[in-house]
Amino acid sequence: MLYVDESACYLLPLLAHTWAPCGQTPILLEQAGRAHLSLIAAVAPNGRIYVAGQDQPFTSEDIVWFLNKLCSRYRKRNLLVIWDGAAIHRSEAVKVFLKEKRGRIHLERLPAYSPELNPVELVWSHLKRSLKNQVFSNLEELTTAVLSQIKHLAETPELVQAFFHKKEIGFITS
Repeated sequence: MLYVDESACYLLPLLAHTWAPCGQTPILLEQAGRAHLSLIAAVAPNGRIYVAGQDQPFTSEDIVWFLNKLCSRYRKRNLLVIWDGAAIHRSEAVKVFLKEKRGRIHLERLPAYSPELNPVELVWSHLKRSLKNQVFSNLEELTTAVLSQIKHLAETPELVQAFFHKKEIGFITS
């Protein structure tokens, strides 16, 4: 069983309240822009995490590529992929892929407007919290920071497993 979701990290910094000496307000100088890193992740209840990213929005073919990568990671097992009802997940390319992999991969859609049921949302929350109050001048710097956090999650499966302990998610995975 794998939960899958997409997200994006932008160059525009995420701001959070912080502490500073009285009278010395911190100032972040940033370059606002639309440049972003599109991310897709799959997490398993055993704490494994698989992430891919690119500097452009995902297409149906990208989703199929990611599903193929998951199939190659789990060569000897059939997959149950649980994700939201995004239009890209219902595309013709995904439908064709499912026909080609009949019985090998089963997709299950979460109820509409229910991000609280997907532990990958907690991965994104954790990742974006770690990027708060940081300024990245280009996508390479942002990518380096994101990869560092993804590496930390991959090396700490108990942290990823903790995302499955949320009440609503635990009800489904238990």
